[in-house]
Order: sequence, then C-alpha cells, then structure tokens
Amino acid sequence: MRIAAAILLSATCFFVATECYSQDPCSTRYSPKPNEKPLTGVELAHRVLLLSPPARWNLLTIGDVEFVLGCGTQHDADEFFAALHDKSTQVPDAIVLEVHEDVLRVAWDDGSYPNLGGLWFRFDKPLAVMPHPGDKIVISGMYSSYSRVPLQINMTNASFVFSHPPTMEP
Repeated sequence: MRIAAAILLSATCFFVATECYSQDPCSTRYSPKPNEKPLTGVELAHRVLLLSPPARWNLLTIGDVEFVLGCGTQHDADEFFAALHDKSTQVPDAIVLEVHEDVLRVAWDDGSYPNLGGLWFRFDKPLAVMPHPGDKIVISGMYSSYSRVPLQINMTNASFVFSHPPTMEP
C-alpha cells in the first residue's frame, strides 16, 4: 500500500510541476505590489524598460533579457535590443540542452524563475569543442541580433567555458 501511495504521490507531483512550468511566462499576470492591479507580460516587460535607464539595460540578467525580448511588444523588443547590440554579456551556469555545429540551446535558473524552455545561442563559427547535454557552461559574447520565434540570440565573438569538468562520452 505504501508503494502504491508513493507512486501516486510522485506522479501527482510530476504532473503538477509540469503544469506549473509549462505555462507561457508571457500569459501569466504579475503583481509587483500587493495592492496593485496585476500586469500582463507585455505590461511588465514595458515597465522594466521604463524603470531601467537605457544605459544600464546591458546589465540586466539573461532571464530579464529573454523576458523583454520574448514577452514585450515588437517595438519594445527592438528598442531594447538596439541598446544591447554589440554589448558584452555572460550567461553563468547555463545548462546545455541541445548542441549543433554552431548553435547551443541552454537553460538556466536565476533563482526566482527556472528557465525550462531553453534559449538558443548561435555562434559565428562552428564549435571547436562540443559540450554535451547536461554540461554546465558559461557563455560569453557580444549581442549581434535576435529572433523572436523561436527566441534566439545571435552573438559575435561568442565563446564558452565549462563551469564544471565536461561529461565523458561512454
């Protein structure tokens, strides 16, 4: 009986977690303050841009960059990316999800909202060393362009280093 209950509880927790994290972050409503009207993803992305001086937009975390580019209006995303263009960035502790010749899809956890969908990074040259899914890396480079569907950030002078020793192939 205990085993059946444990299996049922595990399956329930899995499906609840899947439901929570499979939701589109752009369709969620956010309440910055307890007594304020909840904001849509578009409104929150716009508020981030209004409250942050454009000269400091390049200091936002990669999760914030992803949110504004993916959830903001096309106008806000274009204005935001124009300020980021040719600025250096670093994505610490990115978890590799997919690897191709010159493209990586990674996820990360910024401590408040785990990014589970993954973000694509295109490198200007084929990767000399191929990380494996599950490896933790630090991506560095300069923003060069982006696309919204799927959300992809292209970088120039892009590189990565392993955060931890790379996984070994079997």
